[in-house]
Order: sequence, then C-alpha cells, then structure tokens
Amino acid sequence: MGTFIAVEATSYDEAAALVAVDAAFGAMERVDRLMHPTRSDSDLSKLGKATIGEEVEVDPWTCEVLSIARVMHEGSGGMFDPCLASAPGRMADLDIQVSRVVCRAPVEIDLGGIAKGFAVDVAIAELQRQGCDAGLVNAGGDLRVFGAAPRTIELPTPEGERAVELLDAALAASAPRGANSPPGHRGFYVGDSGKVVEGKYTAVIAPTAAVADALCKCAMLCDAQTLAKLLARHGARLVIP
Repeated sequence: MGTFIAVEATSYDEAAALVAVDAAFGAMERVDRLMHPTRSDSDLSKLGKATIGEEVEVDPWTCEVLSIARVMHEGSGGMFDPCLASAPGRMADLDIQVSRVVCRAPVEIDLGGIAKGFAVDVAIAELQRQGCDAGLVNAGGDLRVFGAAPRTIELPTPEGERAVELLDAALAASAPRGANSPPGHRGFYVGDSGKVVEGKYTAVIAPTAAVADALCKCAMLCDAQTLAKLLARHGARLVIP
C-alpha cells in the first residue's frame, strides 16, 4: 500500500489477539493485491485490458469499492472519479455487478482515493470476526476504531496536532501530494477534465474508513454546498475544511 500500517486489538487472551491482528493484515494485503493500480495481475489491470462490452470477473471486494466510488461520483456531480483521463471511460461507463464488471468504454482506474480506507474497514471487520472487543487500524492517515470506549487521536494539521475523539468511527486525512505519496498512486482528478489536483489538508470523520477516505477527496474537489450534502448523506463531518 506504500504506507505504514498499525493494528491494535483487545481480546480475551494474547494469542487470540495476535491471530486477529495477523488476519487483519492479511485482509489488507488482499485489498492491495486486488486493487493496485499498476500491478499486472490486479483487478484494475484486468479492467484496463478489457475490450468494450467484455464481462470481466473480479473479486466482490473490488466491485464493492467501485460501487462506493460510483455513489461518490454521482453525489459529487461527477467530480470524484477514479477513472483516469488517460482513457476515455468514466464511472458511468462501468456496469458493476456482484463479481463482474462490463466496460462500455476503455478505462484506466486508480482507486487511491478510496481503496486504502476500504482496506482499513475489512481489517476492522476481521478483528471483530475473530472476537476482539476493541481495536484500531491506521493506514497512513486513514484509521478506524471500535469498542465501548472512545479513543483520542492526535491529528497532525498545518497548525499543529489536534485532538479528535472517535467512538466506533473512522477518520481519514489528506494532504498535498509530495514525498510521502504512494508511488503507484497518480493523483486526484477532477471528473473528466483530466486536471490533476495536488490536494490540500482535509480530514473527515465518517462511519466507515472507505467513506471518510472518499469524502476527503470530495472536500478537495467539490463546492461547499455539494460537500455539505455529501457529508449529511453519509453521516459524516468535516474536521479540517
């Protein structure tokens, strides 16, 4: 994923917690393998090589992320779009099913604006499935916590660290692209204009990390009215405007 990952878990004993943590890392590795933008065997590479009208079998997780991206695309008026300008296809050209995608136009997709958050979500789901009663997963600024007690997160901002309290929620933060950007990720794009947005400092709290991650990008791209509607629709709030 091109970033540091931290996983914490509380369970009935240490051995169970270690098993859960290993399972969480395994889930995140699966997301990276499926949704890497340039790896030749990833689902995104399959879609990039597909002919028009071809039904491409992909992992259900990939379809789930593409479906969330479509919701964000429609809610942002087309501003959020993981389909790169290097190919003519856009989100509207994808017929997304449970485990298959049909491309109605050639596409090149980069899910760097949402897949990392989704990886955090599936890691959290794995901790819960393994019986953990509390936990935290942090992947380079996209994090989520669960458990009965709130967690205080120190969020870096241009003005210094800011304490943010989370209870069964996710926090995603974005910053201008730079030396810490994952090498496989090729930027944020404004709809079908092809314009690359270098980014700015934003942070969003939402019920899931995938939604928080995507809404961070919408905060960079959308006007204030559109963003307010998106935040309300997804039960999210802006921490850094």
